[in-house]
Amino acid sequence: MAFKVEIKSTHIVKPSSSTPDHLKTHKLSLLDQLSPSVYPPIIFFYDSKPDSNPTPRLKAALSRVLASFYPYAGRISGDGFVDCNDDGIPYSEAIVDCSLSHVLKEWDLSLMRQFVPLTEESVNPDHTIPLLVQVTVFKCGGIAIGACSSHKIGDAANFFTFIREWANVSLNDNLVLVPEFTISSLFPSIGSLNFDTAIKIPMNEKLVRKRFVFDASSVSSLKAQTTPSSCVQAVSALVWKCAMNAVKKSVLGPDTKASIAMTLVNMRGRLDPPLPETSFGNFVGSFLAEKTLDHDHDGEIELGGLVAQLRHGFKEFCDVYMKEVQDPKDGIFAILNYSKKIGEMLQRSGTEVFTFSSWCGFPLYEIDFGYGKPRWISVTNTPFRNGIMMMDTKEGNGIEVWANLEEDVMAIFEQDHHLLAYCSLIPCDE
Repeated sequence: MAFKVEIKSTHIVKPSSSTPDHLKTHKLSLLDQLSPSVYPPIIFFYDSKPDSNPTPRLKAALSRVLASFYPYAGRISGDGFVDCNDDGIPYSEAIVDCSLSHVLKEWDLSLMRQFVPLTEESVNPDHTIPLLVQVTVFKCGGIAIGACSSHKIGDAANFFTFIREWANVSLNDNLVLVPEFTISSLFPSIGSLNFDTAIKIPMNEKLVRKRFVFDASSVSSLKAQTTPSSCVQAVSALVWKCAMNAVKKSVLGPDTKASIAMTLVNMRGRLDPPLPETSFGNFVGSFLAEKTLDHDHDGEIELGGLVAQLRHGFKEFCDVYMKEVQDPKDGIFAILNYSKKIGEMLQRSGTEVFTFSSWCGFPLYEIDFGYGKPRWISVTNTPFRNGIMMMDTKEGNGIEVWANLEEDVMAIFEQDHHLLAYCSLIPCDE
């Protein structure tokens, strides 16, 4: 049975204190400048808490956190800076005509967009607003906290730090995570880019996004077969292998000569010395692994070989690119040249690109706004073709994979016996 979320009101929540004059302009970094103006969503679902009205506490905590994460309360001005004018963020309050258990048992990803304040279907969205929030109350008293953050001013690590601090203040009235604003001074923007980096987000309306769950034993088994590897590398290799097989068998097959796995990396801990994890802004890089598709032979793609390519690409990224980035004279040029090089590879004819991003390791299931730990965490449908997102399962020892593929590719991918030997499509509430 479908359900309907009804927006009851939308307020503007402003920071609890004014931003000082000397901080009124937050300059964007080069990495911000290169980032797309998209709004990745996340939704936290919580069970009910007796005699609780979440709105006053959540809004008060949000106001306090906006004072320290002040760019979120401002307005983005092109690719150059954020006007930290304390205009605040839209905060929507909503109700839904069913229980939380019903939504999770009858889970339909296409309906999850009702729990976030901004989707790809939103009409004329204001891309100057950095952050939007929606709190939805279920008939049972449970709540869903949905948020969307502009990628133009920060990456996933940045977004999650903000949400964790919002929860800290809501639960304990205690500011813990202090943002650092050093990235834009280390890697300043360069005005107008005088060349096209060629990096585009492939968008397509005929996409299907599905969730595949690898439990702890499956992850361990995969990791053992591909040693040495990390859990994320082992799962990534299997997903890439099955995605390539699906492409070969799909209508895309005859024209596809190669596949690239582009893996995103949080660079904060890769610098020497490392940047604090609370560093505000975008600080993500990527590396590529490439596999030629052999259409003349039906030989199986070797999982160990894919893991080796992913490991080599990651090592080269850390050993070579990160050193170039830290060069005080040429670091900016290293970022620009690398972005251009990657963009050109991604635009090659006959190459199918899969983008892997991992939220594994972020303590998302520890985020407590006063309702206990999340019962579940979800994303929504997005129009980004061939996007593969991974996150820890609720138990913390498995991996959820969210794959966004074209319809005919997904139909083949989800039936791959290699994939199904390790994962399942179990309901999200189990």
